[in-house]
Amino acid sequence: MKSLIYGYGKTGKSFERFLKNRDIDFDIFDANIKEFYKSYDFKKYSQILCSPGISRNVFKELTQLNDNVLTDVDIFFKEDNSTKIGITGTNRKSTTAFHLKQLFDNYEPSSLVGNIGNTLLDNINKAKYSIIELSSFQLDKMIENKLDYGILLNIDKDHLDYHGNFKSYKKAKEKILLAKKSISNELDPYRLFHWITGKEAKRINFENLPYRFQNVSEHIINDSKSTNFHSLNYAIKKANQTFGKSKYILIVCGDPEKEDFRKIEILGPEIICIFGKHSEDISSCIINQNKVIFNNLDDVFKSFHENLNSKNLLFSPGYPSGNDYRNFEERGQIFNKTIKKYI
Repeated sequence: MKSLIYGYGKTGKSFERFLKNRDIDFDIFDANIKEFYKSYDFKKYSQILCSPGISRNVFKELTQLNDNVLTDVDIFFKEDNSTKIGITGTNRKSTTAFHLKQLFDNYEPSSLVGNIGNTLLDNINKAKYSIIELSSFQLDKMIENKLDYGILLNIDKDHLDYHGNFKSYKKAKEKILLAKKSISNELDPYRLFHWITGKEAKRINFENLPYRFQNVSEHIINDSKSTNFHSLNYAIKKANQTFGKSKYILIVCGDPEKEDFRKIEILGPEIICIFGKHSEDISSCIINQNKVIFNNLDDVFKSFHENLNSKNLLFSPGYPSGNDYRNFEERGQIFNKTIKKYI
């Protein structure tokens, strides 16, 4: 019988490669792509392979129509023989996973997969250790926790548009604690490495994630990876330390609906520049007297063009990309490309 791929984004395309490699026949459904927006009888498929970003309601409907709805996490757990280390949390999960991989790479081959960007199904049995960043969406849909190690860094309000309420979000995050061994509230990669391996890791200079407090120049920082209030707050604290008593400009954008339109007071920046399709909504959420709305990023830079080289800039959006960009990587790339025209 045929399989059905539900959602044809990055994960959906990894499903496609996975099935082709195993000579399994399949159809593709995606309501946002005309070519794949067709009427299917979901009951007839042997399995439905579902992308993690599908809404909870749609996922629930699929499970009522078909009793074999799987995610890439479920398949990876079944097919992969590595030691699986899952990491989740509202904040710092990507950075912690990225740093932990660097420690493992000094000892044993490891893969960094999951929500951080490298698809699970393209990395089956590729390394002795799999370090898996797991989102609340992935954990919520996961059938069974087959992690060897589960790490819960922290929990605070996030993704309430998907989960509906904090209780549901918290429940999804805490599913990671059902691993064979679990730990919570530990962010130090050295201590996590020791907890997993029983060994002391060699001290190293960690590389940072792309677009996580990236120095574009002496005065300009690209923190496009900032996709929620907590990341933004962390970036502001770090900018206050980096720039010291010098004034700096904060640039934000994205969709505040993902943060439930939470009111936030921002202290530190001289000016807050807001741009993009959601700028009015962002402005209503930010409590600060010195905020200015712009149509786009070019307009932000043009307003400071004459002395941009001497201005301290922090680009830390604080929200998911929404209708402005496809993802934080794209907006990080565009920020770097755009500012080069003005410095």
